[in-house]
Amino acid sequence: MLTEVTATRYLAPLRAGGSVPAVVEADDLGTYVVKLSTPGS
Repeated sequence: MLTEVTATRYLAPLRAGGSVPAVVEADDLGTYVVKLSTPGS
């Protein structure tokens, strides 16, 4: 089962690939790498 968390702070971009991966901090005090995409992609 997946646990839902809310990103609370954008920490840094990871410059690689077609999407824009980023490091974010979440409300559970964890740090995650997420893949962001531009609208329409």
